[in-house]
Amino acid sequence: MKIAYYTVILLLHLAGGNIFSQEKSIMLPGEVQLEFVYIPPGKFLMGSDMKELQRHGDEGPVRHVVISKGFYMSKYEITQEQWLAVMNHNPSVMNDKNSWKRRPVDNVSWNDCNAFISKINELGLGIFRMPTEAEWEYACRAGTTSRYYWGEDPGDNHVHEYAWAFSKAEGISHPVGLKKPNNWGLYDMSGNVWEWCSDWRGPYEADQLIDPTGPRDGKKKIYRGGSWFNKPSTLRSANRNGHEPDMSGTNAGLRLVLQVQQ
Repeated sequence: MKIAYYTVILLLHLAGGNIFSQEKSIMLPGEVQLEFVYIPPGKFLMGSDMKELQRHGDEGPVRHVVISKGFYMSKYEITQEQWLAVMNHNPSVMNDKNSWKRRPVDNVSWNDCNAFISKINELGLGIFRMPTEAEWEYACRAGTTSRYYWGEDPGDNHVHEYAWAFSKAEGISHPVGLKKPNNWGLYDMSGNVWEWCSDWRGPYEADQLIDPTGPRDGKKKIYRGGSWFNKPSTLRSANRNGHEPDMSGTNAGLRLVLQVQQ
């Protein structure tokens, strides 16, 4: 696995002088816990180069992106229990009676997720939002530059150690946190459900960018990470997808960002 030099930033943040905790937990109504991992500022190569196996044309050109501010990202995909605690209803189709609480919320559109964020922000627990596409890929890669955050894996031999996908997922989502995490302690960044981002979908700009937020408008919103439905190559860190903001599906969910209060 190739580890980029900027992962040193994380070590510096954990080695003293850091005012932020590596992890944070908040309590939603009904004593439902929501856990976060601190993602330090840094820079990374966003996208995939022409040599990457099974890449798509919209993943380039590779660009140098700076994430100038640290943020907290939810350790797991938002679960059905967490959604219910905030919204007082559970829209999910994958609501197995024995494991629904720990399964990711599904059947939610970008608009639904935006409504969820508005509601959770009314609770006075912090400022929450969807990640930008750049923040999502930065957090997913966790210092790696390979196809997947666990390595190049050209034969896709290790996918199922880290992600619920394709035949091994058995056509359903699964409780969060059962697979191996990435280097920064985030689970299910690949597979299980797609995760909505705040950006409109559009081509990348080639210049180095600081905290890019995507096009000003568009027809489709970005979602990332692949799902239980997808083949392994769709789970690559650079892979992009998107859909109309009112689209919902049984393989679409979200992960939250909690802004750092300076």
